[in-house]
Amino acid sequence: MVQATTSDSFRHLSNEELSEVIARCESAIQDGTADIEDYEAFVLCQKELARRTWA
Repeated sequence: MVQATTSDSFRHLSNEELSEVIARCESAIQDGTADIEDYEAFVLCQKELARRTWA
């Protein structure tokens, strides 16, 4: 589902784009179709949003 899974790869995304990735990953996690990359992207996007919030 999500291809890039490094922190740096998510830094160029807007807050809206990060939220969209999080939503797609949440959906895949909930319906049981998530790959390990989806879980990684979910966590990394949340970390990036938190970093921006506290920066």
